[in-house]
Amino acid sequence: MAELPRQVVLSAGGPRRRRRAWWTSAMTVQLVIVAGILVWHYWHVLSYLVRVWSSNGDWSHGFIIPLFSLYYLYLRRDRMPLGLEDHNRAARVMGGLLLAGAFAIYVFCTLAAISYPKTVALVVSVLGAVLMTCGWTWTRWSWFAIAFLLFALPLPQRLYFQLTLPLREIAAHVSAAILAFLPGMETQAVGATVQYFYQGRSDTLDIEQACSGMRLLITMTALGVAMAFVSERPLWHRLVMILACVPIAIFCNMVRVTTTGFMVVFGRTDLAKGFWHMMLGLGMLLIAFSLYGGISYVLNHLFVEHETDEEDESLGAATGGSSE
Repeated sequence: MAELPRQVVLSAGGPRRRRRAWWTSAMTVQLVIVAGILVWHYWHVLSYLVRVWSSNGDWSHGFIIPLFSLYYLYLRRDRMPLGLEDHNRAARVMGGLLLAGAFAIYVFCTLAAISYPKTVALVVSVLGAVLMTCGWTWTRWSWFAIAFLLFALPLPQRLYFQLTLPLREIAAHVSAAILAFLPGMETQAVGATVQYFYQGRSDTLDIEQACSGMRLLITMTALGVAMAFVSERPLWHRLVMILACVPIAIFCNMVRVTTTGFMVVFGRTDLAKGFWHMMLGLGMLLIAFSLYGGISYVLNHLFVEHETDEEDESLGAATGGSSE
């Protein structure tokens, strides 16, 4: 009998596409070349991101986002594809198109002096490089870790301000309504400020941009999305947890602003700034984590599976029938 070609592997369903070994020297060279090109091409973008993460407290979480992406891939290491498929032309073409599109965005935004789309182009380039070099299976395995990097990209300043203004006004109105429960307290919310009169003393609480809740909104949205995807759960569970991100972030910011307002009214301004103010913000993260955990628990126990009659009958037959 003639020996079959080694590149063809027979199975019950016929020949299958040959897969390469888990890791080869050629793949190492390819990884180094692609990573080197991306780092060289986006060096100014990477420097810009590190500079913003280091100097702007609203985006200091940017250092943590790539680490979580790597941790997410580590958690899914049991599903990591073993090898690469040969001759996957569609994946190579699509990955090349993504790289070309990202390069075009980068060139246009460089000429137009626009920063944010260039950072998005970096993430798109990473996705395109994985798709072009590794194929569909690796892209399906790693797409969430790559997309999660978007939470580390600083928003344009104009858009950031437009988003913070309504959050500041919401915090001011809620804080004024809660402070009004104090005996002898008169409050009025005007825009993003709270005017109050208490014990013969009148003053104004200004909800600054730093206390708008935008930092909490971005951080807690990233936290909620991470908790939704870090464990296996149905798609609708994940959608519920993602939709809960914004209400939880707004609620936590209301608690923080109102607590700070009480400190100022009672003359403890030393607790409303500096180290203690930062600790209050970290406490809001614990509250948000608890709320996400509660939502996850409710979703996991929302439906209780009951045994069917057929399962009961089969169980009774296996145990020799039910007793009378």
